[in-house]
Amino acid sequence: MNTQAVAADEALVAQLKQIVGNDHVLTEEKDRDFFSTDLSGRDREIAAVVIQPGTTEELAAAVEAAVKAGLSIVARGGGMSYTSGYTPERPDTMLIDMLRINRILEINVDDMYVAVECGCTWKTLYEALAEKGVRTPYWGPLSGKYATVGGALSQNSLFHGSGIHGTVADSVIGLEVVLPSGEILQTGSGAHKTSNGFWRHFGPDMTGIFTADTGAFGVKSVATFRLLDIQPSTAYMAFKFDTLADVLKAQTRIARLKIASECYMFDPYYNAGFEKQGITFSEGISIVGKVARKGGLKGLASAAKMAATGQKLLKDVQYSMHMTFDALTDVIANEHQEIAAEICLEENGTEMDNTIPKVFRAEPFGGVRTLLLGPDGELWVPVHGFFPLSRAVEAGAATEKWMEEKRPIFEKYDIKTSYLTCFAGAEFVIEPSFYWKDKLGDFRLSLIEEEFAEKWKDIPEDVEKREVVLQLREELRDLFDSLGAGHLQIGKFYNFSSLMKNDSLWKLLNGVKGIVDPDRKVNPGSLGLR
Repeated sequence: MNTQAVAADEALVAQLKQIVGNDHVLTEEKDRDFFSTDLSGRDREIAAVVIQPGTTEELAAAVEAAVKAGLSIVARGGGMSYTSGYTPERPDTMLIDMLRINRILEINVDDMYVAVECGCTWKTLYEALAEKGVRTPYWGPLSGKYATVGGALSQNSLFHGSGIHGTVADSVIGLEVVLPSGEILQTGSGAHKTSNGFWRHFGPDMTGIFTADTGAFGVKSVATFRLLDIQPSTAYMAFKFDTLADVLKAQTRIARLKIASECYMFDPYYNAGFEKQGITFSEGISIVGKVARKGGLKGLASAAKMAATGQKLLKDVQYSMHMTFDALTDVIANEHQEIAAEICLEENGTEMDNTIPKVFRAEPFGGVRTLLLGPDGELWVPVHGFFPLSRAVEAGAATEKWMEEKRPIFEKYDIKTSYLTCFAGAEFVIEPSFYWKDKLGDFRLSLIEEEFAEKWKDIPEDVEKREVVLQLREELRDLFDSLGAGHLQIGKFYNFSSLMKNDSLWKLLNGVKGIVDPDRKVNPGSLGLR
């Protein structure tokens, strides 16, 4: 970690203040350190200066000035990266806080697209669109109260809507990108001189170059997304399973049908945590929807009686799977729910209360404390693998085997572990996490409620334990890579070039980098490009 932070040249600072305003150029080391920090715990440099532009034009002028002065540039959204996505690799870096470039520019319900500035949060975008009865296909991560549109596109995020619509990169249809020269590039049909942003494939797909790039090719300033009508009917369902293999078989079968907007699994550690928070798991009644609908009024009465008398409290839930089904009518939503229920029953599942998917939908963008920290203030850092559905059971078994082999280390250093699984379209994702007691730091403390920040602010630093965790995380990353995993938010953590079959793709990416960023000033190290 660099403790000898280098400040930007006074002449450049004066020029930046003229461009974005005195209050939006941060030169104090404490501020520069804060914005240079992500959630990864990995070594990084401290930016020489931080700017907070308010428009694309200010952004373009500031980027041009910084690059001409010899600085690298890195864009930062809501700060949710855990792969060194925006942390500086070089001390002579201008870090760009994008949160002031946050307007929703156009909601076009006739042509079904929205244009939004990339510093806008997913929560803000979702709520604005909901007023008009529409949403984007993918509509944000659980951290969407803080996570920005541009950050998600750079990382290629998933969660809300991903079961059917994939990752955020599958929903975007055009981008406005500031290149290091200060030039503003438009992709998609928004680049058509007499059209609008309705279409992604205005010739070759240049939009795709700037997605999942962790900001390696330019600074995204405006994104255009496809819109969908919000479907009025939603059904919820949850099942418990005794083995990981059974739950993954059920999950992948449901994924292939593309009927669940979200479908995610929690392991025993997560489930025990839910119970500590007061969420109890009760046995439900399998395919109640079918009993009720096909039996008419008599069926409804019978289902109500079963629900009242047949439930029992479920203790020590091993694996819990939670599903949300969106549709144009209750009939369709219930049909999809019943299809999924029958699959779960065939794979030895037991239906239980659907509390968790209901809670997640009722407050889709809540606070991030329970996402970013353990129940007693432990630091959290995940690692994930993106697999074809056919390798889900294998990847799950390999994860459990690895966890068991490392158990003596976990016990020695009091490291807790968990993992969740989900899918994005026809891709399976497993995300193990590590938890350990260590100093939270100013950035994490700024994201949690005041009462918890006060409670945990004095947890001491534990460098030895952190180094053990980061080493274990790299080992698990490498295990996933050996099984054929791909990755979201590649950043500066995941392997990329070393996994390619040959040099052709790497040469192409380097060629693109050379065209859009000939001086190699945009987020050096991202994707392994320098």
